[in-house]
Amino acid sequence: MMRLQQFIARCGVTSRRKAEELMTQGRVTVNGKFIRELGFKVDPAKDAVKVDGKLLRKENPVYILLNKPEGCVCTVSDEKERRTVLDLLPVNVVDKGRLYPVGRLDYNTTGCLFLTNDGDWANRITHPKYKVDKVYMVKLKGRADAKQLERLKRGVTVDGVYVKAKEAAPIFKNEQNDVLRMVITQGLNHQVKNMCAAVGLSVVRLKRESVGKVSIAGMKPGEFRYLTRAEIDSFAPLKKEVKPRENKKRP
Repeated sequence: MMRLQQFIARCGVTSRRKAEELMTQGRVTVNGKFIRELGFKVDPAKDAVKVDGKLLRKENPVYILLNKPEGCVCTVSDEKERRTVLDLLPVNVVDKGRLYPVGRLDYNTTGCLFLTNDGDWANRITHPKYKVDKVYMVKLKGRADAKQLERLKRGVTVDGVYVKAKEAAPIFKNEQNDVLRMVITQGLNHQVKNMCAAVGLSVVRLKRESVGKVSIAGMKPGEFRYLTRAEIDSFAPLKKEVKPRENKKRP
C-alpha cells in the first residue's frame, strides 16, 4: 500500500505536491470514487486510479542523463514542430515509460539534462528548498568586472524574485570575451541570462556542466546514458540526525 499522491507521482504524471492539488481539485478517482483525502492509500496491484478520467499504470522508473545539444526544446511535444529532447532518444528508450525533461534548458542552451518518469524524484531536483547545485559555463560578450561578479553573488531581482549565484568567477579569458563559471541553486526560466543582464552582462553561449553530483564530462552533444543507482540516490533529501534523549534523573 502507498499514499495516493505518491502513486500518481510514481506513474510520472506530476510531482507528489502537484498530485495533492489534483486530489483536492476533485480530479482523482479510485475505483470510481473521487478521493480528496491526502492520507488515502491504494494498492497499485488492485486499485484502479484515474486522473481526469485516464487510468494510470505504474511504470518502471527510468532515469536518463542527456547532453542536450543546441537546436532542440525541452518538452515532450512542440506546437511549432521543432525537434524535442525526446526526439534524440531511441524509440525503445522512450517507450519504457512516460518520460519528460526535469526542468528546462533554452533552445540553444546545451548540457546536463535529466529525463525521467518519476515525478517525485524530479521534484527533489527542481524544488528550490533542496538547493541542488547547477553549474554553468557562461560565455560573455565582453568582460565582467569585479563589481558585476560581486553583485551576482550578492543577489539581484529577476521577474520579482530575489536570486543569487552561489559562485561566479571567470575561468577563461580570450582576447575579447570572458567565460564564467556560475553555480545557482534556484531554477527560474532564463535565470542565468536574466541575472547577467541585471548586472549589465550579455550572454553569448550557455552550457550546463552538472546538476548535483552528476556531470556530462566525457559525453558528446546528443549523447545519453542511464544514471547509476548512486547518482539517482544522491538527490534524496538528507535525513536529519536524531539525537538520543538524555535520561535526566530527578533531584
